[in-house]
Amino acid sequence: MPDLKIKEINMTIDNHDLQPVLKELKSGKLDTAKTLLRELNPSTLAELLSGPGKPYQETIFTSLDSEDKIDVMKYLSFDQQIELLEMMEQDHVKSLIEKMPHDTRVDLLNRLPDRKRKEILRYLAKVEREDILRLSQFEEGTVGSIMTSDYAILHPDLTAHQAIQKLRVEAPDHEMIYYAYVVDQERKLVGTISMRGLIIAEPDTKIRDIQTSDVEKVNVHEPEEKASRKLKNLDLLALPVVNDEEKLVGMITFDDAMQAIEEDVSDTMYQKAGVMTGTTSREKARDILFSKKLTQGNIFYPVRLRITFLFITLIGGFLVGGVIDRFEELLSAIVIAAVFIPVIMDMGGNVGTQSTTIFARGLALGHIKLDRIYKHIGREMGIGALIGLILGVLAGTGAYFWQGVPNDLPEIGLAVGLSLMIVLPLASFLGFFIPYLLLKLGWDHAPGADPFITTIKDFVGLSLYFTLVSLFIGI
Repeated sequence: MPDLKIKEINMTIDNHDLQPVLKELKSGKLDTAKTLLRELNPSTLAELLSGPGKPYQETIFTSLDSEDKIDVMKYLSFDQQIELLEMMEQDHVKSLIEKMPHDTRVDLLNRLPDRKRKEILRYLAKVEREDILRLSQFEEGTVGSIMTSDYAILHPDLTAHQAIQKLRVEAPDHEMIYYAYVVDQERKLVGTISMRGLIIAEPDTKIRDIQTSDVEKVNVHEPEEKASRKLKNLDLLALPVVNDEEKLVGMITFDDAMQAIEEDVSDTMYQKAGVMTGTTSREKARDILFSKKLTQGNIFYPVRLRITFLFITLIGGFLVGGVIDRFEELLSAIVIAAVFIPVIMDMGGNVGTQSTTIFARGLALGHIKLDRIYKHIGREMGIGALIGLILGVLAGTGAYFWQGVPNDLPEIGLAVGLSLMIVLPLASFLGFFIPYLLLKLGWDHAPGADPFITTIKDFVGLSLYFTLVSLFIGI
C-alpha cells in the first residue's frame, strides 16, 4: 500500500489508544504487551510500527500470527515491509510469503535486493516459486504486473452442488471467492459465475447452463490504468485476465485497480508540478530529490549548486565583453550599432527560455520522448527558424527606417534582421538540447540549463551581429 495510507491513519487514530501498549513495552512486560497487541486492529498496529513503537518493531511484529502480519503489512509502505522482513528469521519469512496474496508478494519480492530475493525463493516450494517467477515476468504498467493468480476455476460439466463443494474446500486458500471462472479443457475462458448464482441454482444443474458466457475480461498486456478504470466503471469486484490465446491467466481485483488509479492520479499531480514522469520511477524519484533539496534542504546546497552554474554565466559575461572589446573600433565608428545589442541578446534569451519551458513541461506530461529527442529538436528548430524569419524581417525593417535611413546606414537593418534569423533557431536548439544533455549526464537541469544557453547564445549572437555589421558597412 502507498505511504499515503499511513498518513491517513495518523490523522484518524489518537495516540492515547497506543499508550497502554507502549507503557508495557517500555517496562519490559512483554507478555502483557502482547496481550494488548492482539486487541488492536491492523491499522492501529501499523501506526504503532511506523511511529511511537518503532524501537520495538521486532517484538511487536513477531508477536503477531501470520494472518495478522499480512493484514498489518497492507497498511505499510514497501520500504517498511522490507524492513520488517529483514529482521525476521528465514522460516518465518517463508511462511509469511506463502500466505500473502499472490500479486502482493510478487511486488514485495521484486523490491528486495537480489541476494535476499533469491534466498527467499530458494526456500519456497516449487509451485510457489514458479508462480512468483511467472507473475514477475510481466512489464511494469501492464495488467500482468498487478494481476493475481489466486482465483477459483470451475469446469462446465460440474453440477452446482459439485461446484459449491469444490469451492468450500478451496475458499480458505483464495483471496476472493465471490466469482468463479469457467474454463474448458484448454483453460480458455468460456464463462463466469457468482457465488449467488451457484447457491440459488438447483443442485443438479450443470455449470454450463447457469454460467454467464458474455464475460467482461482484459488482456494481460493491456495498460493497467485502462483496465482498472474499466473494472471501476463496470462496478465489479474483479475482472478475469486472459492471454493472447484467450486462456485464463489471472484476475485483477478492485483494491489493486484502485491502487493503480491512485498511482496514475499521483503521476498526474507530479506532471502538473513539472516533475518528470516520462520513463521510470527512478527518474521521477531523482527529480523529486532534486526539488526537495533545492526547496527544503540545507540552504548551502541551492547556493552551491546555483553559484556553480551562475559561474558559467559569469565567465560567459567576460567572453561577451571580450567580443564587444574586439569590435570597439566598430562601435566607435558606428555608435548606432550599439542600439541593437539589447535586441539581439534579449530576443535570443526569450526564445531560449520559451524552449526550455516547453521542453520541461512536454517531458513531464509525456509529450516529449527522450528516445525521439532529435525529432523533437528538429521540430523546435523549425519553429525557431520560422519565428526568426518573421521577427528578423520586422526588426530589420524597423532598424532600417529608425536608425538606418536617417544615418545613411541602411545596411544596419540587414545586419539586425539576419542576426535574428540565425540566433533565434540557435536559441531554440539550445533550449531543447542543453536540458536533454544535462539529463543524460544525471545533472539537475532546472538551475543548470539557462546559464549555458545564455552564455552560448550571447557569445554567438553578438559575434555574428558585429561581424555582419562590419562586413556590410565595410569597417
